[in-house]
Amino acid sequence: MASIEERAIHRLNDGNWSLEKDCIAVESVLSIDIKSPTKLERWVSILRTPGNDEALIRGLIHSEGVMTDNSEFQIVLNEPSATILMADESYQIATRGRISNGSACGICGRQDFSDLLNLAHQCELEQLNIDDEIIVNLPNSMKDSQVAFSSTGGIHAAALFTSEGEMLLLMEDIGRHNAVDKVIGQAIISDIEMHNCILCLSGRIGSELVLKAAAAKIAVIIAVGAASSMAIDLARDAGIALYGFTRDESSVSYNRPIAQG
Repeated sequence: MASIEERAIHRLNDGNWSLEKDCIAVESVLSIDIKSPTKLERWVSILRTPGNDEALIRGLIHSEGVMTDNSEFQIVLNEPSATILMADESYQIATRGRISNGSACGICGRQDFSDLLNLAHQCELEQLNIDDEIIVNLPNSMKDSQVAFSSTGGIHAAALFTSEGEMLLLMEDIGRHNAVDKVIGQAIISDIEMHNCILCLSGRIGSELVLKAAAAKIAVIIAVGAASSMAIDLARDAGIALYGFTRDESSVSYNRPIAQG
């Protein structure tokens, strides 16, 4: 399924309506099942922009902590569904029968947040020293590669950069948390070590995005938008450097040590 489609629209310009075609970001449901040697069960149904679904699922598995470190599995895609084939029973579904991870919220619908909140306190992240010029320029570098956004104007992006500002991965999705899961999942597929990378976001920084970064051992988040209060608190607890409003050669640090200039 394509990630962008054309739809007929009416556009108002200078007091006149005209019939045109416009590019629209696709949003559709992906239902994910887990099949072990003894059972088949629905894990979750998510709203996402089609494309890079395996990366999305792998990133979601990593963020949610569904599998143990030694779990063996493969992902079978069959639009509009996917099945995670387990070699054994080494997995745990935290929330059953949910339709969450919609395009607006990453951890909405969870019955228990304690496991996620504890994650921030358990992180031991490598501290990176990032040049100020790199900080303010990363969102522009990301935007230059946002193909779907340039066509639709309505899709989020997440990108993984080296500490020197080299882009490694970029993913786009109607949901900002999906874009992050896709980046993390593709990094896992590509054997990219994320502990010395920067996560760049096209929108705001919500708490769920900080938790996903913490689970991936990412120590720096740079975003175009603002951070929420919980995102700031979780980033502080996890040791993640958090930068928001990064645009037009400026940025805001939410947890920069006072001793620094």
